[in-house]
Amino acid sequence: MLASVLVVEEHDGVRSALRDWLLTSFPPLRLCEARSMEEALRLADQARLDLILVNLELPRANGIEAMHALRKRHPDCPVVVMSVTDSEALRLAAIESGAAAFVSKRELPSTLLSILDRLLK
Repeated sequence: MLASVLVVEEHDGVRSALRDWLLTSFPPLRLCEARSMEEALRLADQARLDLILVNLELPRANGIEAMHALRKRHPDCPVVVMSVTDSEALRLAAIESGAAAFVSKRELPSTLLSILDRLLK
Protein backbone atom coordinates (compact mmCIF):
# COMPACT_ATOMS: atom_id res chain seq x y z
CA MET A 1 0.00 0.00 0.00
CA LEU A 2 1.29 3.42 -0.98
CA ALA A 3 1.46 5.75 2.04
CA SER A 4 0.42 9.35 1.50
CA VAL A 5 2.45 12.02 3.32
CA LEU A 6 1.93 15.79 3.34
CA VAL A 7 5.05 17.89 4.02
CA VAL A 8 4.35 21.46 5.12
CA GLU A 9 7.53 23.56 4.97
CA GLU A 10 7.90 27.12 3.69
CA HIS A 11 11.60 26.98 2.77
CA ASP A 12 12.06 25.55 -0.73
CA GLY A 13 15.52 24.14 0.00
CA VAL A 14 14.45 22.38 3.18
CA ARG A 15 11.29 21.03 1.53
CA SER A 16 13.26 19.81 -1.47
CA ALA A 17 15.84 18.09 0.73
CA LEU A 18 13.06 16.49 2.80
CA ARG A 19 11.32 15.30 -0.37
CA ASP A 20 14.48 13.76 -1.80
CA TRP A 21 15.41 12.15 1.51
CA LEU A 22 11.92 10.76 2.16
CA LEU A 23 11.51 9.35 -1.34
CA THR A 24 14.87 7.57 -1.23
CA SER A 25 14.78 6.51 2.43
CA PHE A 26 11.18 5.48 2.83
CA PRO A 27 9.70 4.21 -0.43
CA PRO A 28 7.07 3.90 -1.58
CA LEU A 29 5.43 7.21 -0.71
CA ARG A 30 2.96 9.51 -2.34
CA LEU A 31 4.27 12.88 -1.29
CA CYS A 32 2.27 16.12 -1.28
CA GLU A 33 4.01 19.40 -0.52
CA ALA A 34 2.81 22.74 0.78
CA ARG A 35 4.63 26.02 1.38
CA SER A 36 2.00 27.57 3.63
CA MET A 37 -0.74 26.57 6.01
CA GLU A 38 -3.36 27.79 3.55
CA GLU A 39 -1.93 25.51 0.86
CA ALA A 40 -1.66 22.62 3.35
CA LEU A 41 -5.31 22.93 4.37
CA ARG A 42 -6.39 23.00 0.72
CA LEU A 43 -4.34 19.87 -0.04
CA ALA A 44 -5.58 18.15 3.12
CA ASP A 45 -9.15 18.66 1.93
CA GLN A 46 -8.36 16.99 -1.40
CA ALA A 47 -6.36 13.94 -0.35
CA ARG A 48 -6.42 10.90 1.87
CA LEU A 49 -3.42 11.34 4.14
CA ASP A 50 -1.56 8.80 6.24
CA LEU A 51 0.83 11.26 7.87
CA ILE A 52 1.43 15.00 8.01
CA LEU A 53 4.89 16.46 8.62
CA VAL A 54 4.59 20.16 9.50
CA ASN A 55 7.05 22.89 10.38
CA LEU A 56 5.94 24.84 13.45
CA GLU A 57 7.54 28.08 12.23
CA LEU A 58 5.30 28.80 9.24
CA PRO A 59 4.76 32.41 8.17
CA ARG A 60 1.43 33.92 9.22
CA ALA A 61 0.53 30.79 11.22
CA ASN A 62 0.99 29.67 14.77
CA GLY A 63 2.38 26.17 14.45
CA ILE A 64 0.28 24.69 17.22
CA GLU A 65 -2.90 26.25 15.78
CA ALA A 66 -1.94 25.01 12.33
CA MET A 67 -1.52 21.49 13.67
CA HIS A 68 -4.98 21.71 15.28
CA ALA A 69 -6.51 22.76 11.94
CA LEU A 70 -4.89 19.84 10.14
CA ARG A 71 -5.90 17.36 12.86
CA LYS A 72 -9.47 18.66 12.70
CA ARG A 73 -9.62 17.80 8.99
CA HIS A 74 -7.85 14.45 9.45
CA PRO A 75 -8.42 13.33 13.04
CA ASP A 76 -7.01 9.84 12.47
CA CYS A 77 -3.89 11.06 10.68
CA PRO A 78 -0.76 11.40 12.80
CA VAL A 79 0.94 14.79 12.68
CA VAL A 80 4.69 14.99 13.20
CA VAL A 81 5.89 18.49 14.01
CA MET A 82 9.36 19.71 13.28
CA SER A 83 11.08 22.85 14.46
CA VAL A 84 14.46 24.50 14.36
CA THR A 85 13.74 25.53 17.96
CA ASP A 86 14.35 22.55 20.19
CA SER A 87 13.05 23.48 23.60
CA GLU A 88 11.42 21.18 26.11
CA ALA A 89 8.49 23.64 26.39
CA LEU A 90 7.84 23.53 22.64
CA ARG A 91 8.11 19.73 22.56
CA LEU A 92 5.65 19.46 25.42
CA ALA A 93 3.22 21.97 23.85
CA ALA A 94 3.26 20.06 20.56
CA ILE A 95 2.69 16.67 22.18
CA GLU A 96 -0.01 18.02 24.51
CA SER A 97 -1.73 19.53 21.45
CA GLY A 98 -1.96 16.16 19.74
CA ALA A 99 1.26 15.77 17.79
CA ALA A 100 2.28 12.15 17.33
CA ALA A 101 5.92 13.22 17.55
CA PHE A 102 8.20 16.25 17.70
CA VAL A 103 11.46 16.34 15.77
CA SER A 104 14.17 18.97 15.92
CA LYS A 105 15.25 19.89 12.40
CA ARG A 106 18.82 19.22 13.51
CA GLU A 107 17.79 15.62 14.30
CA LEU A 108 15.69 14.93 11.19
CA PRO A 109 18.03 12.48 9.47
CA SER A 110 18.74 10.50 12.62
CA THR A 111 15.21 10.30 14.05
CA LEU A 112 12.57 10.88 11.38
CA LEU A 113 12.95 7.53 9.61
CA SER A 114 12.16 5.49 12.73
CA ILE A 115 9.20 7.77 13.56
CA LEU A 116 7.76 7.39 10.07
CA ASP A 117 8.33 3.67 10.12
CA ARG A 118 6.43 3.39 13.41
CA LEU A 119 3.56 5.70 12.42
CA LEU A 120 2.97 4.41 8.90
CA LYS A 121 2.69 0.72 9.86
